[in-house]
Amino acid sequence: MMTISQLLSSLFFFSAVLGWPFSTQARSIDRAVSGDYVEKEKILQQTFHSPRPFFAIAHRVLMDYGVRDALNHGANALEIDMTAWSKQWYADHDGTLTSRGHTAEHIFKAIAHERRAGKPAIFVWLDLKNPDYCDERYPACNIEALRNLARDILQPAGVKVLYGFYSSQTSKRAYQVISRGLNSNEAIGIDGNVGEANRVFNSQGPASIKHRVYSKGLFDPAWNFGNCKSSGNQICPQLRQGAESRNFGKVFGWTIAEDNRKEADQLMSVGVDGLIYGFVATHYYDDPDTRAARKILADWLSKNQDKAYLATLRDQPW
Repeated sequence: MMTISQLLSSLFFFSAVLGWPFSTQARSIDRAVSGDYVEKEKILQQTFHSPRPFFAIAHRVLMDYGVRDALNHGANALEIDMTAWSKQWYADHDGTLTSRGHTAEHIFKAIAHERRAGKPAIFVWLDLKNPDYCDERYPACNIEALRNLARDILQPAGVKVLYGFYSSQTSKRAYQVISRGLNSNEAIGIDGNVGEANRVFNSQGPASIKHRVYSKGLFDPAWNFGNCKSSGNQICPQLRQGAESRNFGKVFGWTIAEDNRKEADQLMSVGVDGLIYGFVATHYYDDPDTRAARKILADWLSKNQDKAYLATLRDQPW
């Protein structure tokens, strides 16, 4: 049987002779040779097996009807802004009296219902707005309360969970609680620059690459998009570096609205595993604009079937 080192040598030779665009991925494998065997095998599988599963993630789903609308539009994952209030968690982007959507419990039950009815709600991305608002002294609103709801309602229905943190939140209690207590249905994400995300994951966990998610974006990515081929700190070069590094189980970008076709096409071309799409500044519901944003992703997938396909319930994200 050929060893990984021998396989690498052969791949470098043939890529040089035939001009295959393999060098970046091969270098990623080479860096992993001294690491965990399972993780090396995962990288090899990601490299040789294509097309890859892609996740169309509905943006800012705060109401139960938004859940239904997003899944009817063809979303296979949902992003929910989560804000802790003194008595419980809410689907809430801004934390104001007028911004609250349904409670976390209510919207989780709506998602679980749709999943049991056969809808492809593969995972929920919980965008944590104030994860450290309550500590262990306040069991109704601390991070454990949200995790318990997800484990009691979503996970028994087959829905995976991504806990999304911003780089500025990773030194506090909530990150430690989630990172140290992940189960097989859960992953943890860091949004920011790729180098910082990698540093935090390496120093604070989780140890498993497949449970590490990197993301970067903007309400309108065109404002800070950058040159995808550069080494800059803008959205596209950072996401490209994240995807090429193989240091993360998944790499996601955000937010694709109806006028972001150019940005979506480029991000999907550099290898992101999914994109958040929908309205820029309000919650998700059925509208020509949300349908148009979803169609941008569908159009790229239709034209690039050799590269990616819309993930199904068989494509587990972690």
